[in-house]
Amino acid sequence: MLATGTLVVVADGTSALIYRNSGHETVSLELQETVTPHSLLNDGPAGSTPVEQSPQDRDEATFSKQLVHKLNAMALAHHLPDAVVIIADPSSLGHMRPLYHAELKRRIVRELHKTMVKSSPDDVAAALSKP
Repeated sequence: MLATGTLVVVADGTSALIYRNSGHETVSLELQETVTPHSLLNDGPAGSTPVEQSPQDRDEATFSKQLVHKLNAMALAHHLPDAVVIIADPSSLGHMRPLYHAELKRRIVRELHKTMVKSSPDDVAAALSKP
């Protein structure tokens, strides 16, 4: 069971949806924000990148970095609740994890390796209800 107020971030390499759980007995997600990439041509992924990486892969890694920077900033400014769930495809999670600030890591209570950005809030809630 997710605590009321838990922030649920559903991401892939192209966008992210940020929900807040407003449910008390069940998971009930309310969309708070949609996050999309910005200035991909003027930004790049974190760390080194393979030579054979496609432009799409580079853009997805860059967006993952941008999203984590946003979440880190929110955590450092105390604009995140004590419980955060991250749902992202395995590739995005792989780009995101090394960039988590300690303040964000402390708040992450669960990660799901799933592609769910195009899923309904009810489907996301159902995935979160499973152990």
